[in-house]
Amino acid sequence: MDMRGVGTGAYAGATADMVAGLLAEFVGESQERCADLTRQIPKGDGLPELRRFVFDVAGQARNFGLSMLETVADQAQNYLTAITALDDRAIDDLGQYLDAIQDLLNGKQADEGDIRQMVRGLPVRRGIEIDEAPEVRDIEVVLVMAPGTQQTFVERELRACGYRATAIPDTLKALAYATRAKPDMMIVSAVMPQLSGIDLALALTAIPTTRNIPLAVITSLDAGDPQLKVLPPSVALIRKTSAFGDDLTKALQQGFLL
Repeated sequence: MDMRGVGTGAYAGATADMVAGLLAEFVGESQERCADLTRQIPKGDGLPELRRFVFDVAGQARNFGLSMLETVADQAQNYLTAITALDDRAIDDLGQYLDAIQDLLNGKQADEGDIRQMVRGLPVRRGIEIDEAPEVRDIEVVLVMAPGTQQTFVERELRACGYRATAIPDTLKALAYATRAKPDMMIVSAVMPQLSGIDLALALTAIPTTRNIPLAVITSLDAGDPQLKVLPPSVALIRKTSAFGDDLTKALQQGFLL
């Protein structure tokens, strides 16, 4: 496991020793739990334990500053929200997630620059099944919005285009994810708790590593509303009106995804 930050200024002396000990304990326990689940899920068992495991790994990885492990665990959590049972496809997909987590716990693929490639190699989240869904392309669109009808509609449209849709219902997590994984586009709901979607869009367009990611904001506000006037012209608007579908298409075209 990558020990960067431990004993290099972020921590020092006895504190560094304590953190290193806690990290080693976390890695060892997580390796054992991951191995147990890898043996368990092919039998169709262990879904509750798997949910707890990826939740624990994501939280602890965040505490230790292990951003790559945190991102993969978050993706596994995202996948798990869309399933209720371990069918053959879920067993195979979740096996791949566990393999990726175990690799990171074992110290493999720890280069931060690999995160975009690793994330796109993970299984796609289960969503609304559509007839004749095209093969998933290497194009990722992040949806930053609360689960519900709006997310379902947008995700269905993206899947119909063969895009990989990643749903993140937290703007702060979405900001961190964008800086790491560099998605091809982000579609953000204007009304979000904590950091609003408009504030998120402003932050993304101001940060050098994310300012070139195409953005769209879903809103019920009029285009001339003062809250929207602060957005750069490059941010597309998707109105919550009868033109929603047309606006979504235009936003994808503006982002050069269509």
